Order: sequence, then structure tokens, then C-alpha cells
Amino acid sequence: MVICPYLKIKFQKVKAQKFRLKGAIFFLTAVIFSTGSQLVSAQKFVLPILPDTQSEVGSKPEMFYSQLNWIAKSKDSLNMPIVLHVGDLVNFDNIKHYETASKGYKILDSAKVGYAIAVGNHDTEAVGVNSGSAAPGNVNQNLRKTTKFNTYFPVSRFTMQKGRYEENKSDNAYYTFKAGGMKWLVITLEFCARQGPVDWANKIISDNKKYNVIILTHFHLTPKGEINKTNAGYGDLTTKAIYDQMISKHKNVRMVLSGHVVPSAHRIDKGEKGNDIYQMLQDYQHEDFGGGYIRLLEIDTKKKTMSAKMYSPYYNKTREDESKFSFSDVKFLKRKWLFN
Repeated sequence: MVICPYLKIKFQKVKAQKFRLKGAIFFLTAVIFSTGSQLVSAQKFVLPILPDTQSEVGSKPEMFYSQLNWIAKSKDSLNMPIVLHVGDLVNFDNIKHYETASKGYKILDSAKVGYAIAVGNHDTEAVGVNSGSAAPGNVNQNLRKTTKFNTYFPVSRFTMQKGRYEENKSDNAYYTFKAGGMKWLVITLEFCARQGPVDWANKIISDNKKYNVIILTHFHLTPKGEINKTNAGYGDLTTKAIYDQMISKHKNVRMVLSGHVVPSAHRIDKGEKGNDIYQMLQDYQHEDFGGGYIRLLEIDTKKKTMSAKMYSPYYNKTREDESKFSFSDVKFLKRKWLFN
């Protein structure tokens, strides 16, 4: 049979188009599959939470540096979107301690790891320059003087910070990130806060209803896992008043993280809108200078779980005690994977 040259050429073009179409379909399928795999893996992430590092910074800086070096090296393999610190970054209100703390956080700066730091009482002028005892003067007023903290850790250093209560001060600020297919918002709240920052935090949470909110503050739970009912004797509002006025009011508040007292505790309370509020305490300052421990909180938004443990890169050791616990059936806000 003789085939017309014109028909032969047209037939070859059709075959080529079909081949290209099949290739395009294969490529698109591969992209979708790959994207889906990335989304599945992205459902799980780890929040590294630094307990009070005051003893490490003041007496054993190599232990402090080991924590930050390990985080910088593990950020990708463990999918760490942000680093959180519960306060008492330093022990005394002096330049040497702040230079040590700043040097440590430069490790995270170089690794392009974002972080948020709550201001503890030892990060203020409420403590002495050469001791952790109360400095002379009005302790309540001194508690709000954070010149060294904001000098060594200016607003520009907090790359994930979106806003703050006071200009050029990160004592009360908020940060956002995306992880597990969800939006997250961290609020750092000053120690036994004044009414102004609490009212400000209420507005930030109300204005960001699509975000799972984490309250990062220095003092909240007692060693027995109870919500503290005092102002520590020199703060402003009691932590219970802050819980009643702000934390319990919002459906999207998921966690409260704190330190100040040793060692580890956790509790769950129902907010006024029926949401579970997961509260965690971590502080090991009185044991081996802190032992280099980090709270590793693994969150799996698909399985609706949170698992917590204390790990020390310095000793390459995980504590096998009450500091190891998990939560199931955690009701996060709805996941929004794409184009959000």
C-alpha cells in the first residue's frame, strides 16, 4: 500500500503530539505526587523550647552553645520552624552575660533560624549587675527596664516578629510562622504582665482567628502543675488573672509555655469556647546548670498529637521521667495546605 507523503507527515505529527501529551501528563503526575509527599512529611514538625538558660549562660556557656549548635544542625532533619525561649536568658543584668547570650544566638542567626524569647525577671534590671538578688529600688518598676535585653536583641534581630506592644521593645511581641499545614502565632508576654500588654494581646489574638496561638511567657505554672495565683510579689497582674482575662477567652489559643520554677509539669484546661489549652512548664536551672536540656515538642497535625521530651545535646541524653508526656486528639485549626 502506498501512503501519501502528506498523510505520512501528518501522522508523524499526531504521534509526536500524543508523545508530548503523555510526557506532560507523566510530569504533572510526578509533581502532584511529589508535592503530596512533601505535604505529608510537613504535617510533622518539632518546636525546640529552651528552658531558663540563666545558669548555663552565667556559669557554663559551652553547655548553652551546645544547645544552639545542635538546633542549627537539626533544623532541617527535624523540621524546626522556630525556636522558643521561656525567659531568664541570662542570670545577672550585666554585659558579660548578655554578650554570652548574644554570641550563642548568633549561631541561629547564621543558620537563618528564627526565634522568639520571652523576657524573664532575670533579663531585667530587677536583678543586680553582679547577683541574681533584687537590685536596689522599686522592684516592680525595675522589672520593666529591659535596656540590655533590647540592646543585644533589637527588634531587627527577630526576623519572624510582626509587631509589638511598645516601639523598639520585644518584651511583648508577636511572631507568625507556618508549619504542619497550618498558621501559627506566638505571643511573648512580659513577666506577671501589666494590664496594657494583656489588653494588647487580646486584640492580636482576636485579629488573627485563623492562627493557632502559643503564649510564651516566663511565669505561668507552679511546680505542681497549677496555674499560679500570685504576681510573684513584685509583678503586676497575677498569672491566674492573665489566664482569666486573656488566655481562656479565645478559641484559637492552643498552648502556654513557661519556666521560672523547676522542673517540669503540664496540664490541660478548657477555654471558654470549649478549646483545650495545653500548658507546659520546663526549667532545670538548679540541676547541673540546666544540663543543656531542650524541650522537644513534636507536633503531628494529621495524627492530632503532641509529644514532649527533654533532650540534652550536651550529654546526648533524653530524660526518662515526668518530663516525657504526650497529648492525643489535639483539635488544631483546620489545615490549609495550598495557596494559603
